[in-house]
Amino acid sequence: MILGVDPWVRKLWYALINKDLSIVDSGILLSEIKSPIRIDQFERMREIEEYFSKLCKKYKIQTMSMEKLFFTKFNQNNAEFVYGIRAILITLCLKNNIQIKEYTPIQLKKFITGNGKAEKVLVQKCIMKLYGLKEFPEFNDAADALALAYIAMKTK
Repeated sequence: MILGVDPWVRKLWYALINKDLSIVDSGILLSEIKSPIRIDQFERMREIEEYFSKLCKKYKIQTMSMEKLFFTKFNQNNAEFVYGIRAILITLCLKNNIQIKEYTPIQLKKFITGNGKAEKVLVQKCIMKLYGLKEFPEFNDAADALALAYIAMKTK
């Protein structure tokens, strides 16, 4: 199984797929706090670690694919938090012998659509076609999690 994860400050999208492109589990972990303060961020990290630890115990995950991130100096606090989440997920993968793959947003768009500067809507439409989905993914980042899992499966 392959796990695609798109971590951000308030939301974390994930998709767990089989090699036949069947979706085993997917979802979004939300933070109810619009701009979490430092202590809330720490609690959120604990919740994410707990959730993905259970996921790793429940399923035989071979690979996790995450988006590489780029932050400017204007959102440094967000960067610290998201890199903390990434560290938690990477550590869980290392503990569970799960291969880690990373892709930039441009790599994701290029692989899925053929255009590294494609709009999010095109990524969503391509994901619908690849997975045979009848409904448009509710959030564009949910499509990114599915795309990350797909890319990890298709690349060596």
